[in-house]
Amino acid sequence: MQGGFLGVFMLCAWAPFDRQTWLMENGLILIGAVAVWRARQRFYWSPRSWAQVLLFCCLHEVGTHFTYPRVPYDAGLAQLTGIRLNDLLQWERNQYDRFVHLAFGVLMALPCREILVRQCALQGAWASLLAWSLVLATSLLYELMEWVGGDLLGAGTSFIGAQGDVWDAQKDMALATVGALVVLMLRGHRVREALTAPVKPSNT
Repeated sequence: MQGGFLGVFMLCAWAPFDRQTWLMENGLILIGAVAVWRARQRFYWSPRSWAQVLLFCCLHEVGTHFTYPRVPYDAGLAQLTGIRLNDLLQWERNQYDRFVHLAFGVLMALPCREILVRQCALQGAWASLLAWSLVLATSLLYELMEWVGGDLLGAGTSFIGAQGDVWDAQKDMALATVGALVVLMLRGHRVREALTAPVKPSNT
């Protein structure tokens, strides 16, 4: 799995649209990779969690290559199917950044919960609540870093990716929060169903 992500990373590192934006966006990946490497002896993720984390990283890398406002998902889908998603759903902006923020909540909620269960001995609703809070806090931190990078360091709108929406940061955080909440609630529902399922009598 790590090899697959490395391949995506190398492809997206080749001639990105805006090298400065690419470097700043991938600074976050570097920080995360260093943190995971340093903590590798203290925790481990299940293969499913690793797959979800690396899938999110691949989605992020696509955004860093084109810059989020310019990811050509609409043109790519039109070339494959003849359907323009933006026209179909009457979108007036590139929605790739919103999709990735939603994917962050959906894909990272359970890996966050897994860390809390394994390392902090949390269980049940407390583990889910703190995992949800961690997703929200991480999303907030990313938006603050976007603001610092774009406004104070002069990285420009390619890094911020607001596309003229003054509520862009709030919408991005809301999507991550809702995505994580839905995933954690579905997990809780499956657990409750398993606990309340009737036990089949043994034939012995």
